[in-house]
Amino acid sequence: MSNLWFLAAIPFLGGLALMARQAEVAITETVLRRLGRRTEGVVTGHLTSRSGADPYRHPTVRWTDEKGTEHEHAVAAGSRRFAEGNVVGVIHNPGAPDTVALDTSERYKTAVFGLWLGVLLWAGALTAVLIRIATLLPEYRYGY
Repeated sequence: MSNLWFLAAIPFLGGLALMARQAEVAITETVLRRLGRRTEGVVTGHLTSRSGADPYRHPTVRWTDEKGTEHEHAVAAGSRRFAEGNVVGVIHNPGAPDTVALDTSERYKTAVFGLWLGVLLWAGALTAVLIRIATLLPEYRYGY
């Protein structure tokens, strides 16, 4: 085998990394949805961050928890845009108010899609390498 077969490590390791990160997001979303408290919040502004060349705007949401304490945090909104003053559903962990997410299933669905994409990448790379190794075995191994 030539040294170029080590290039199969790129989609294999990339798929494993993608799968691990998206599994973490999916598990976090599942736990937050099962154990978190739901409430309504108001979009008060936006926090801009850079991811690549394009700026990404995270809505800043203010809500009041069951104890009457007011909190304000930036949340990941996915592809949805929210104007200031919009009322949105919020899920938060009562013990840690900075673990907050919008009450939508968009982030979970994206994480599951990324998880399966990662599985396809590493499983496809592994299958290609195993098929190539099998074709390089001597013929006497196959019983001809």
